[in-house]
Amino acid sequence: MNFPKGAGSQFQPTKFEERGTAVAFTTPALSQARVRMDSRDNLELTVSAFSGVKGNYVIRWKDVPEIFSLTMHDRALQEAILSRNSCLPADIRAATLETARTGLAGPEAQRAAEETLTEEENEVLLTRYYLFKSALEKLSGGEMKLNVSDFTTSAGRDRIKSGLAGIAQRLGMTANELYERLERWGGYLSPLGMPGMQKQCRVRRLIGAIAQLADSLNQWADSDKSEAAYLARGVARVALFTDDFARDLASAAVRPVEYADRVLANWDKAISNFQRDIERLWWTVDGWEFIILLWKDVEDRDRDSQRAAVTEIYRVLPIIPEKEAMDRPNMKAMQDSTRMQVRALEGWNSGVLDIEMIRRVESMKRRRI
Repeated sequence: MNFPKGAGSQFQPTKFEERGTAVAFTTPALSQARVRMDSRDNLELTVSAFSGVKGNYVIRWKDVPEIFSLTMHDRALQEAILSRNSCLPADIRAATLETARTGLAGPEAQRAAEETLTEEENEVLLTRYYLFKSALEKLSGGEMKLNVSDFTTSAGRDRIKSGLAGIAQRLGMTANELYERLERWGGYLSPLGMPGMQKQCRVRRLIGAIAQLADSLNQWADSDKSEAAYLARGVARVALFTDDFARDLASAAVRPVEYADRVLANWDKAISNFQRDIERLWWTVDGWEFIILLWKDVEDRDRDSQRAAVTEIYRVLPIIPEKEAMDRPNMKAMQDSTRMQVRALEGWNSGVLDIEMIRRVESMKRRRI
């Protein structure tokens, strides 16, 4: 077994892959701990403020159940992630939903996971519908009559392919190839959705919620006289920086729809770019859902509960690594506002474990944006 290795200073990753992806463990000591790949492409866990010591510990992923007393849910989640051997946010999210569907985190978490998966299937269908519609208008100058339901049946898909035949021939491919490329493209775009969609898809909703969180925390800090106000403003600065960065990434991800003919004709290069851009966007918003839900849970509570939540949020704050945003304005100011080290799940001014905060952290498994 590899025992944890300590680092004596605040962890400042330089790339998303080094930062890793937040894991929705319910075990208090592992709240929002991050999984990443080591130099040998094996999974490892980074845990901040472990045992009250400053810095971070790095633990081999397979050793986590031996070092920590995991809940049944967390043991299943650890195994689901290990079986994927991936630290990409989308893969960790899939493992999290898969585990929640087992009911090990309770019936509410199970129901929320099932609702989320159903909702995201609908978002994929809607995105594909709007992408096909937009691409066909640009490629043919006309409009093919499409229904969302066409994408769910063999007969509907065959009808669409028949309508694509002329465009496909002009682009030097078969109708099947053109359909498959558009379908795959829509799958990549589905976390964002397409311009013109009335429904906001998951990442769009999350980006908007990050900006709202910044406004809420700044307003709260205006009326708070404790040291937690400083932490709240630091979180707000990081949230605004992240919101701006994510919006630029989202705009870049959907821009190729405007020149769909070139994208489809140079598909191998284009699909690699889509995958990279969407992965980078997932990395950017990773960890923020937990933070947003935690703050929403205490907005109407007493000041001490709010201060405790601010402290825990500050501890798990997903800072954008320096090399990912070197050319962004306010990068240094954002980094400077996150230098303080705080302890895990402790009262904001007491130095003892905050049992109520532990309960709230565990309850995040049953909620979603």
